[in-house]
Amino acid sequence: MILANETEMPEKVCPVVYRKVDGIPHLLAFQHPSGDYQFVKGTIQEGECHSTAALRELREESGLHPTQAARYLGQSQIGAPPLQWHFYAFLACHAPEQWKHRTEDDCGHTFSFFWHPLVRDLDHQWHLIFHEALQVIRRTL
Repeated sequence: MILANETEMPEKVCPVVYRKVDGIPHLLAFQHPSGDYQFVKGTIQEGECHSTAALRELREESGLHPTQAARYLGQSQIGAPPLQWHFYAFLACHAPEQWKHRTEDDCGHTFSFFWHPLVRDLDHQWHLIFHEALQVIRRTL
């Protein structure tokens, strides 16, 4: 069991929900009310197991409750200053094409979810940290 370390910089977790369309992985993403696009991610709480944090963040931000166990993809330093991100993969079995979800955190914003093809590069509407995260996901998924 991997726990967050309370003496260091906060660590992040990125639950990578994916499905395959014609054999090509598509990643769960959302549009934030501010207009930018993101993958689900969040801060691991002090003493929280990384896999538990991934499930919590996924539930809070998307409303999804995976029934299959997550697969640990690994970790990477993301952003400036660099923070340790932990990536967990979840295969989506019964998720809609698009939906909106009012978050349990992040001030109760409503996020608009969609599927982003893994092979498609991110454009300027994505924050740079997600460009970095996508490279990790492409290498490990």
